[in-house]
Amino acid sequence: MGDPLSVRTACEKDLPRIAELEDLVFEGTGFNRSTLTQLFGPSGATWLVAEDGEGMWGYSFSVRATDDPEVGWILALGVHPERRGLHIGLRLLDESILELQNKGISTIKLTVKPHNKPAYDMYIRAGFQDTGQWKDGDLGDGSVARY
Repeated sequence: MGDPLSVRTACEKDLPRIAELEDLVFEGTGFNRSTLTQLFGPSGATWLVAEDGEGMWGYSFSVRATDDPEVGWILALGVHPERRGLHIGLRLLDESILELQNKGISTIKLTVKPHNKPAYDMYIRAGFQDTGQWKDGDLGDGSVARY
């Protein structure tokens, strides 16, 4: 962990590692490689990766909502378990928010499982509010809260 962490826009060659991290972070319940590949080009999403000299340790992707041009969604944000607690998630969150705001987006939403306490707390500290809109399996297995 000698080299400083940098955050940059992802490119297509990053998709295999993003898919690997997605699977590791979300334990097989996240987006698979095929879905990520399909989303990458046409989605208009902003894809970010966090890396240092040892490799890629986190990623995020966010997109403008289709029903309201002033609303954006952070669709995924994940950090390798070995690098949690080093503020990589916060750095990706800050950069994702900035990217969305630079596109004129004033409201940002995301989902997080409330039992994922570190992520939930990070979002609350960053100013997100738990609306309680999606709960008890609305998005698959487990409870989800929308901010």
